[in-house]
This record gives sequence, C-alpha cells and structure tokens, in this order.
Amino acid sequence: MKKVTFNAPLNHKAYSYESMQIEVEKIIPLYGKRFEQMKNHPLDDCPEIIENRDLMYMEGNTAHCILFLDANGSDGILVEAEGADYARKSEFISNARAIIEQSEFTYGERQLHAELKGMADRIVELAHAGQNQFTFEEMLGDGDMKAMMIQAVAEMLDRRSDLAEVRDHYLGITGQADFTVVAKSVQEMKLYCPLVIQAEPQYDDDEGFDYDYCDYEVIPSSCAGGCEDEINAAIEKYSEPNEENRGLMVYYDEDSPVNEKVVSAFPLVEVRNGELVGVLTCQIAEPLTDSEMAEFQDWWSGQCSDGWGEGFEQREIKTDAFGTIYVSFWNSSDSWHIETEMTDTTDTADIEEEESLDMGGISM
Repeated sequence: MKKVTFNAPLNHKAYSYESMQIEVEKIIPLYGKRFEQMKNHPLDDCPEIIENRDLMYMEGNTAHCILFLDANGSDGILVEAEGADYARKSEFISNARAIIEQSEFTYGERQLHAELKGMADRIVELAHAGQNQFTFEEMLGDGDMKAMMIQAVAEMLDRRSDLAEVRDHYLGITGQADFTVVAKSVQEMKLYCPLVIQAEPQYDDDEGFDYDYCDYEVIPSSCAGGCEDEINAAIEKYSEPNEENRGLMVYYDEDSPVNEKVVSAFPLVEVRNGELVGVLTCQIAEPLTDSEMAEFQDWWSGQCSDGWGEGFEQREIKTDAFGTIYVSFWNSSDSWHIETEMTDTTDTADIEEEESLDMGGISM
C-alpha cells in the first residue's frame, strides 16, 4: 500500500472528538510568511481577523468561520475569533485546499464527472473482455455531453462575483446562443509609482566611445512628459498576446479573491501633476478590502521590481528628445511608493439601455 503523507496536529490523550457544523463565510489566502506566522503564533493579533471580525460568530451549534488558506501550500486554519483580534477559536485543517475544491463542484460538474467515470468503467469492462480500441462517440452512451458541459459551465459562471447575470438557454439549436452573460459594471482604479528614466550619452560614432562603460544620464520626470507616447508604444510592443483582455492579471493567483474583483490591469506611463509617472490602470468589479488592497499593491510592487518591470527596464526606447532611454518602474530608495486613485466610470445611460433589453431564456 502506498504511504499517505499529510500535516495534522495530534492531541495528547484525547478523550473525545466533538464536532459542530461549520459554515465558512470567507476563504482568505495568506501569502509569503503570513500563513506560517498564524500557524506558529495563533494568539497574536491578526489584521485579516480584525478586518473580518463581523463574519465570525456562533449561532446555536453552528460556527460561522473564516478559513485562512496557505497560498503556497494545501493546508488551512479555521478561525472563529469570538470578537477578538486573534484566533481565539481555531483548528488546523490538513489539505484544506482539496476540501475547498471538492465543495466548489457544482451539480453539473458532479453529473459530468459521473458520466465520465461511467465511460471509463465501460472501457475497462470491455478491455477485460478482449476489446482494445474505442471511440469517444460509441462510449458516450445516451447522455447529452454538450448539455451537461453547458450546465456545468453556467453554474460555475453563476458563482463568480464579477458577473451580474448568467443565463443558460441551451436548446440544441444550431446557431443559437447557449449562454447570455452580463458582466458587472466596473470602476477604474489607478496605482501610481515614480519612474527612473535614464538616457544613453550621445556621442559621435567616430569618437569610438564604449557604451558598456558609460554613465547614463538620469532624466528628471518633470522633463520627460514629451516621451509619454513613445514609452507607451514600447510598453504595448512589450506585451504578450495572452494579455490582450486582462493585461497582467493573467499572471495573478487564480485562487485569490482579488483575481475575480480586478478584471484587468494594464501598465502605462502618464503625466500627473507635471511629472511622468508609472501607472497600473485597473478595472475592478467590486471594491477591494484593506487586506486585498495590501495584497494587490504588494503584487504590483513585485511586478515592478522583479517581474514585468525587470524585463521592461532592459528594453531600449528610441525618443526624439533624449535619444535612447531606459525606463524603470522601480527603485530601491525610500521615496519609492504606490498611490491609489479611484474613478467612477459607471455610465448610467448604458445601464438603463441594458436593463431594457429582453434577453429571453431561463435565468439561473
């Protein structure tokens, strides 16, 4: 038998294991060392607990809890703080990620899984009877696999926080839409950061200057406004095809709630208060909590220093004003910071027009 390995606490001389009904009100991923800190010091004050105290309470024999998930692993910590700033009641949950994934299966997904398992069982049965080649169509049986898949996808979409409406109206008619999906209206959020702009010294080629050992000239941000279009063109050229709709959000942790709330995030530069600055322009479907905003800003800081920005700062940009320049969204000085600005981009006319449409079909 294959050994099974997992993490779990063991109680010394436990006399009983009484359980109660648990309702997880929210799942919060903890990144970096945060999960280890909570696991090793559960009685320390925790900002994520303070921010979500109202979600944790007892109701009869039901505990309404927060599940803190190790973003880099599989375990979790279940907390009902009883109004405290720390994990006053808590339980270590081994392999919590698998429990979450299992609970997230919709009825349609379970139905689809049962159909696939039945197909596999039929193939095994026939293989033992001497048959060794199979086609998907002959193993499919009487089930309408397309209808099952459409139902499963519709149920998954209906759980998302960034969608206002999901309708499944599959009738098996060629050319007719199988889904109607309406996204939530979004707000624009911008994350600003200072830039470091450096230009290659301009010398005549006949001087035989060695550019590998030259000192680059730092261009003040207040003087670089005329390069805005040239830098943004370089950023667009640097982007990958898979970033077309969501920008850098295609690289965000898919298990984080932030990934659903932030629809897209595109880096650019723009002139702000007379200076050329870096900006991450985001479309958000729901406001971020304080801890989610801290998580998102930390992610963008990492993108500036070690991710997207590290690659971009090595690309030369030809400009009319300063010749060849290099632009960095990051610097290691204490003055580097992120400023956040929200803009309401809701178009009332568009909403009224959308509400007047008769979409038809069956509402989920």
